Amino acid sequence: MKSLERGEAEAVYDRRPAWAKGSISRSDARFLFDRAVQGSGDAIVEIGTASGVSSAVLCAAAEQRATACTVVSYDISPTYYGDRRRRTGSAALEMLSEGQLSHLKLRNPATALDVCDDYLEDSLGFAFIDAAHKHPWPALDLLAILPALQPGAEVALHDINLPLINPDWQAWGVKYLFDELDLDKHVDVTSETPNIGSIVVPEDKVSLRQQAIETIAAHDHEVEAPEETLKLALPPAAG
Repeated sequence: MKSLERGEAEAVYDRRPAWAKGSISRSDARFLFDRAVQGSGDAIVEIGTASGVSSAVLCAAAEQRATACTVVSYDISPTYYGDRRRRTGSAALEMLSEGQLSHLKLRNPATALDVCDDYLEDSLGFAFIDAAHKHPWPALDLLAILPALQPGAEVALHDINLPLINPDWQAWGVKYLFDELDLDKHVDVTSETPNIGSIVVPEDKVSLRQQAIETIAAHDHEVEAPEETLKLALPPAAG
């Protein structure tokens, strides 16, 4: 990674507004930037915009790519959960230069279920999931976007050790998913207890889908999910 690129990641992160609480940490931002710069495809999909701090980091990465790349960030709410007076993603508007901001497209209200309406099968090379953290939502979000992910795509996941780092926030969905997927993975090696990592989509996407379904079934659900969304976790129809 060129020092210029890493310096740009730091510069963007340092412009995050004070009101943007609950966003990624500095080390998380470095990891996300590095992985996104190395990603493939002409679009980066983010599930869970919130304040927009991570969206800004992804846009900085998109600008460093050799070919044109758009960051499309999906969130179920048009307003930021930490301050309903603010629009979802508005931190990115404060953090980015005009050129960097040209890479960003905000999609709200929208969810992971909308991704496959927006992208063709096997067309996405990089995604970042940082939305609902309670089980089974992270696995459901991954299943929702899986058809659009190409083999070899990288999916970054935030809060992979959230219950260990913050005992007051016992949401195990991301940790269950990241720990139990038997795939090529990357983690933030600069952190003693990394809270961000990524998985690499295998050539056999059916095996990834099955593993995610097994993770959903293996643990008590921490929160209810709509019946329509839970259909993602049904075994594929025979024939």
